[in-house]
Amino acid sequence: MRFLGSTAALLAALGMLAGCAPTTTYRHTAYVPAVRPIPFDGRTAEMGTMRVEGTLTGSTIAPDLFPGVGSTAVFVPKNTAEGSVMIAASPNVEVGVRAAYASYSWGQASATGTMPMPNAPSSWGAGPEMRLAFPVTKDKRLAIGVAGNLMYYTVPYAEWQLDGPTTECASTASCGYSLANTGSEGHFVYSLGLYPSYAFGRNGEYGHVFGLMAATNGFSNDGFTNTQDTGSTVSTVGPIVIFGGGYGVSYEWLRASATLYLPMTSSSSPVDYGPGLMLTVGVNLDLGWRRRDDAQAPPPAE
Repeated sequence: MRFLGSTAALLAALGMLAGCAPTTTYRHTAYVPAVRPIPFDGRTAEMGTMRVEGTLTGSTIAPDLFPGVGSTAVFVPKNTAEGSVMIAASPNVEVGVRAAYASYSWGQASATGTMPMPNAPSSWGAGPEMRLAFPVTKDKRLAIGVAGNLMYYTVPYAEWQLDGPTTECASTASCGYSLANTGSEGHFVYSLGLYPSYAFGRNGEYGHVFGLMAATNGFSNDGFTNTQDTGSTVSTVGPIVIFGGGYGVSYEWLRASATLYLPMTSSSSPVDYGPGLMLTVGVNLDLGWRRRDDAQAPPPAE
């Protein structure tokens, strides 16, 4: 009897650690983009070049183990793959486009009891981007960078309905829910950031450190509810402030940077984000504008 009592206590403790979800008539879920800053190292490329970059981002969240009625229940990518193509229209300005992708298999649930997405949809987004960088000192070691973009994402969502009576804290697999509705809708995500940087070496040949202070919007939904909805309950929230920093290097046509960041969220936020890491590798391709300018310039005086 003592053994059975100890076993029951252990199972109860494990159940508390696993978390509980309310047994509501309906549960909503969605696959939303992760909150993250723009992958930018604070320095623009030389005028007349095209910068092509790829970024892999790792995002973390602190799951809501004990959600209540009305709490958010979504999937957020642990990893996001991004690519951008930027053209340096001037020494201080880059303009271009960015695209982002996250497989459903990379998703992590924001709360206990988050229901799965049927057909395992991926997350996609794309939109325009602009970057600015202005030297603050004469030797150009200290500079201020600014970046902004507007991404359009297709957000898949689903609604699940309770079929019959169940118990509190039941696992997702035994909750007795069936799919009631599914679809997708478009959402815009804005991102703005300030990126001060300091370069090492006479011409920055030893790379540069940079900081970031950014703002973007995130997502919430009515994850647990007793009210039926005819469509999605996904909505945008924000602004969410992000702080971080990193290191960038360039060698001839090759560029690379690493960024650590932390969104300013808490357990009371729809999704509580933890620290994230970005790794970016890119190349600068000469478009020929500078060569034409040099060809037209008069020869140096003897």
